[in-house]
Amino acid sequence: MLSLTEKAKEKIKEMITEENGNYYLRVYAMPAGCCGLEFGMELTNEIDSSDNFLDFNDFKVVVDDFSFPFVENLQIDITEKEGKTFFVLNSLKVGSCGCSSGEDSSHSCCCGNGNCGCH
Repeated sequence: MLSLTEKAKEKIKEMITEENGNYYLRVYAMPAGCCGLEFGMELTNEIDSSDNFLDFNDFKVVVDDFSFPFVENLQIDITEKEGKTFFVLNSLKVGSCGCSSGEDSSHSCCCGNGNCGCH
């Protein structure tokens, strides 16, 4: 099952609160050529009939049907480096990679075949 560390939960809750609480955290996976899969996350207030909802008490995570089996073993963590906050997506199957939580709320992470990078 998708998991979030306590630090990640607090940061996501803070981000949703800043958006007046009317958002979900969307987590997704999509094919990424030679990388295998690209994981991403974004705040959204749009949902689809094929979305699955995971309740984390203070907010909900939305995962589409395609992504659901791939994010099953994903853990979202948070770290700080040089004054910047980064979300780190750790997959038990392909390793880990990190994405900054800058002004753009969309973060994607290419993880697979031992290669990780952020877009």
